[in-house]
Amino acid sequence: MNLSADTLQSINPATRELLGEVSLTPVSEVATQAARAKSAQEMWGEMSLKTRARILTDIRKQLVKKGNAIARLIADETGKTEWEGWIEILQTAEHFRTVCRTGPQVLRRERRSPGLLRYKRASVQYLPWGVAGIISPWNYPLTLTAGPLCEALMAGNGVIIKPSELTPLVGREIETLFLESGLPEGLVQFVYGFGDVGAALVESPDTDILCFTGSVAVGRAIAERCGQLLKPVILELGGNDPFIVLEDAPLNRAARAAAWGGFTNAGQTCISVERVIVVESVVDEFLAHLQAETEKLRVGPDKKKADMGAIINERQKQSILKQIREADARITCGGDDLEGELNGWFIRPCVVEVDSPDQTLTQKETFGPVITVQRVADEEEAIRVANATEYGLNASIFTGNRERALRLSRALRTGNVCINDVLSNYFCTHLPFGGVGISGIGRVHGPEGLKSFSRIQAVCEDRLGLKKELWWYPVSRTVQSLFKFTFRAFYG
Repeated sequence: MNLSADTLQSINPATRELLGEVSLTPVSEVATQAARAKSAQEMWGEMSLKTRARILTDIRKQLVKKGNAIARLIADETGKTEWEGWIEILQTAEHFRTVCRTGPQVLRRERRSPGLLRYKRASVQYLPWGVAGIISPWNYPLTLTAGPLCEALMAGNGVIIKPSELTPLVGREIETLFLESGLPEGLVQFVYGFGDVGAALVESPDTDILCFTGSVAVGRAIAERCGQLLKPVILELGGNDPFIVLEDAPLNRAARAAAWGGFTNAGQTCISVERVIVVESVVDEFLAHLQAETEKLRVGPDKKKADMGAIINERQKQSILKQIREADARITCGGDDLEGELNGWFIRPCVVEVDSPDQTLTQKETFGPVITVQRVADEEEAIRVANATEYGLNASIFTGNRERALRLSRALRTGNVCINDVLSNYFCTHLPFGGVGISGIGRVHGPEGLKSFSRIQAVCEDRLGLKKELWWYPVSRTVQSLFKFTFRAFYG
């Protein structure tokens, strides 16, 4: 991505060719656009849940109709393969379908027990916050932009959204998709720029909740500022995800899962496989399978034939190569800078054997096509190594014993776990998604995601219409005696 005076210029990472440009949003304009979304939200918030679902369903259908063009654009602007672009479209369409099918049920007024006060009526209402500010990343520019946008809208909010400065063309395509829908005019606002535009979005008095997907450093800064403003925030940050292989695991499947989970999107996935932890008795056999899977991957700019595409830019490529060079580890395969062979930013997928969980390569998120493999004695050590990180996003466990896997999953300090699988939890859009530790705060997806974008209001109604409640002034001795009798009967 290059910068001219007033535009973002988008570069294809696989070819370094200029794709196009998008006008920068002046920082001073962000507050104005947030106010427009706030004004339009009043009408949208009054619409029924079924009406919102119908309009969002129409947007999903338009996304599907434009699928070929959008998949190509995603591939061009991120450097990933066209197939990986289609995976984004599939996941996004499924997410929209889940939100539209479940939203009217999840967000309707919910009756609750009034407990001791049986003559009262208790309920919970899920109301819009107002305007949701969304800051989305470049690695999955459709999924991680349209997904929270859909949830926020289903919950009745207006939205102001800043796509990544590295993928502005996909952002503009999403903007067009929503502008051509039946949404109230001004309800969805897109702003384009760098961190100063994102900061203005956070600061705006018209944004009532923030949703950020990106780095830990930026997430912390947003959380700190939102804390000062007492503004709720959803953070989906980095991962350093463990992949445990036990002695009774299906090794061939495990190796294929690790290769795909670690190298899809060139490893630029927050839930990618980074740390493979293998029980000593099967590590050599597993490594042989993993090396074979890795070495046959086709890397390059051919977005239809390649298995793995490019790194997003030169800066990210050099960061990955630096971690590989400085690692105190044995490189099993890959890790080459393909600068001399290919015009784009490419690294050959890399498998590295490590002896300790306490080095940079295993402690920091690599965000590239690098998998570390560490030997452990048994499942207890595997869990200790898996939890030896500040991150806590995704994890995988491979074993032939389901009960064993479920038991071990409870010991993992992560927000999500796959058993004999990898990354599939993100496609299960009825499930909540989010992390613990420095991997984030809050949840998206599932009922929990819809409720994250909702202001929860408790309602207690009187049903009898008495002149006064027993505990209102004055409180007689008879009432006090009745209270003590009732108290002992209920709680003694």
